[in-house]
Amino acid sequence: MRLRILAVVVTVPLLLASCGTDSGSGQPAGGRGADMLANLPSCDRVPLDADAEVDSPVTGLLLPEDARVTSVVEQGALTTVEATVRMTPLDVRAHYEQRGDIDLLRAEDEIFETEVLMRAQQRRTYLRATALCADGTTLTAVVGPDSDDAGLPEFQSR
Repeated sequence: MRLRILAVVVTVPLLLASCGTDSGSGQPAGGRGADMLANLPSCDRVPLDADAEVDSPVTGLLLPEDARVTSVVEQGALTTVEATVRMTPLDVRAHYEQRGDIDLLRAEDEIFETEVLMRAQQRRTYLRATALCADGTTLTAVVGPDSDDAGLPEFQSR
């Protein structure tokens, strides 16, 4: 019984520390995000350029400059784009918060994953950035009409 209580006492603070924020500061609760991401494998060991790059412009899609698009799939009014970038999910959030050419509707992060909802070029984009390695991230963006009823993915509930 004592071991179970100890496990709960140790686990609960760790779970709380990993919870994200959407306070607008871009900094996760506890400010330990960069330290936690540094525990992931080196990106030298994880190939970010394993998949072939695709050149298929998507209206309204604004990815970070060095992102490598690896897949573009059109599904009715929505287009799903897969990419990789040499940034952390926290860097991705900061990138979109600093852009002046988009309307940032919502942003949340949970250190290893960031979600962004933005409007640009009369289109709406839901983007999920997931840590792949210490400073590399996979991006999944769904671009659709600028409407609340566009069918874009929802933010994950905590």
